[in-house]
Amino acid sequence: MQTKLTAVELIKRFQRLFTDLNHKQIAERLVKLVMAKPAVSRAALIIERDRRLFVESIARLNAQKQPEIDTVATALNKLRGFPHNQIERVFAEGQPIALDSSAIVRLGHDITPKGTRSAYLYPIFEHDKPIAAFYLESQDDLPALERSVQELDTVWAFSGLLARQIIEMWRHDEQSERHRLAEQALWASETYLHAILHHSPALISVKDLNGNVVLASEHYKQLQNVDEQGFVGKNVFDVYPKEVAQALWDIDLATQDKQQTFETELELMHKDGSLHTYLMVKFPLRNPNNDVFGVCTICTDISERKLAENALREQQSRLNYMAFHDSLTALPNRSLFYDRIYHGLARAQRSNSKLALMLLDIDRFKNINDSLGHDSGDLLLKAIAMRLNEGVRDMDTVARLGGDEFVVVLEGVHDMEDVVFIANKLLVTLARPLEIAGHEITTTVSIGVSVYPDDGTDTDELLKNADIAMYKAKEAGKNNCQFYAKGMSATAVNYLLLENDLRRAVEQEQLILHYQPQIDLKTGELMGVEALVRWQHPERGLVSPAHFIPLAEETGLIAPIGEWVLRQACYQQKRWLDSGKKVGRMAVNLSPRQFRQRNFPEKVESILRETGLPAEYLELEITESCAMEHAGETINQLKQLNQMGLYLAIDDFGTGYSSLAYLKRFPIQKLKIDSSFIHDIQSDPNDAAIAKSIIGLAHNMQLSVVAEGVEKPAQSDWLCDEGCDQGQGFLFSKPLTARQFEARFVGKHFAFDGNVVKLNALA
Repeated sequence: MQTKLTAVELIKRFQRLFTDLNHKQIAERLVKLVMAKPAVSRAALIIERDRRLFVESIARLNAQKQPEIDTVATALNKLRGFPHNQIERVFAEGQPIALDSSAIVRLGHDITPKGTRSAYLYPIFEHDKPIAAFYLESQDDLPALERSVQELDTVWAFSGLLARQIIEMWRHDEQSERHRLAEQALWASETYLHAILHHSPALISVKDLNGNVVLASEHYKQLQNVDEQGFVGKNVFDVYPKEVAQALWDIDLATQDKQQTFETELELMHKDGSLHTYLMVKFPLRNPNNDVFGVCTICTDISERKLAENALREQQSRLNYMAFHDSLTALPNRSLFYDRIYHGLARAQRSNSKLALMLLDIDRFKNINDSLGHDSGDLLLKAIAMRLNEGVRDMDTVARLGGDEFVVVLEGVHDMEDVVFIANKLLVTLARPLEIAGHEITTTVSIGVSVYPDDGTDTDELLKNADIAMYKAKEAGKNNCQFYAKGMSATAVNYLLLENDLRRAVEQEQLILHYQPQIDLKTGELMGVEALVRWQHPERGLVSPAHFIPLAEETGLIAPIGEWVLRQACYQQKRWLDSGKKVGRMAVNLSPRQFRQRNFPEKVESILRETGLPAEYLELEITESCAMEHAGETINQLKQLNQMGLYLAIDDFGTGYSSLAYLKRFPIQKLKIDSSFIHDIQSDPNDAAIAKSIIGLAHNMQLSVVAEGVEKPAQSDWLCDEGCDQGQGFLFSKPLTARQFEARFVGKHFAFDGNVVKLNALA
């Protein structure tokens, strides 16, 4: 018969059993003692810490009927396989809970392991309050498990003390960990501060209330008046000139008194003699009692930003000028003309005077462009603009509406003979011979005149009637002036006929596409082509897009024409791909009205599916002004097109008002520099600066950049030196028909030498 141990012997025995153990080992040994009973198949110790229940240790029998013990120390609510409700009830009520086989069945197998027939929850008290509990499972019936519970009375007796020891050990470990983390954080803070002070490119300092520097960054040694010993221990009056030091000290005092942040700009000289601009921020430092004990100063070098801002202001000023002036002639453009005439009409109404609007169109200007080239045409436009300015008064307005159309607004008209005199004077002045590209050219203009308020009371009506009169002047043999008279309708009829012809152009296959190559400026390789629409009118001949595209935009015909262009370009690109010709991407311009169609991405997808062209071989271009007109809508449209795999480009970049906040959100791959910046890129530093800015902006945004209107080798060399990726223009090739374009191929490669003859042509 086993002798029952006395209380003293039990205490000594448990002291030996749990000596030098940590809290995890204590929990493991407690559940191991419980597992010593044959009836127990699984046991767990649950302890309440900081008002939360934690499962400290779990013991179970393995396949060899040996106990396996796991220390989990995990919150009860994060563990499965335990009767949570019953455990929480034991801690709440302090009463044991016995679960027989029927109760086990109700719990389900996701709570208790298979084969479990009974379970028991035994609370452990401290001062009559449960601080721990043992959860026991058995594969025997409940009576057998209850007998084991009674036999574990010595374990229950000491578990309260040991549970408290576990809790205190946990708290001690947590405090030690917090202390370790605090020390680590302090060390990290000191390390970070040291790194900031030694490596930051900013001026950082802390001064006490007397203005003495107690902490400063190494960057102060860059300043002219700071020696290698640094700024620490000095006063502002020891470093800066008296006026600067006094200003800084006044700000320090204001920071202390008003207890608020001050911000200003400051110019300081460096030891290398360079003057730097700093953005200085001063703010008070407070102790735990919220009392100010010092002032912190942080100065950031913004010299480069200031230079960039100045350059941006200059560029913005130029862009603003360009927005209201014609880039070729420097005359007011259509926007500024509308503003000027609006105010002129208001003045005429107030003074009860008349205003004359003269619309001028150059006779046979297309012949000059076709015979001498666009450069000569541009020179002629500039010369006419100068002569127009010389032939009118300072108070009058001369503007270029576009193409070869000019308008003159004469204010303060009281006698129509004055208008006739000025018109005849302009006809004579403009008919004088001009020296253009080594040729003496004589050109004439046709002038149509409308008068406020006789021929209209608003700008559009005056323009329309002046346009009718101008066409009458052309019908009368050109080089003359006609005043609008009621009943003139030749222009309206002609306009209507042209519109009707344009409506039939697509159906009767009068539209054709020309293709202009885009080349890699470094390698000279063909990178792509741009599809350009032309109108082969049966009677008028080849009509320039400058004449019929505005009409198409106005009448809404641009949508079907644009769709035709896109479809034909895709068919042509597919034919070239199938024949093995390395063309690159096919670029197609989109009109604003075409791009704004709500179902435009679906139309593009349908055309790609119809033509069989992979999306990656198609590039769509929208103008900068179109992109920014409704930026949010543009982003949505571009995202849909980008997701289809298309290449996207912003055309005529630099002529609009791009917001970088929006531009960076556009899913585009290319920027195209407008040809107006390329023409005088070598002689005009402003054009050169804008081109450089666009190239730098594109590359910083990971975009490629192509320059339009490259017509001279020097322009190409300049662009290549500045890092421009691609070029397009007459220097490389004029727009070609599909047959002319294919004739440039030698094998599968495009040759930019138009005189290349295929070998098989000589056979």
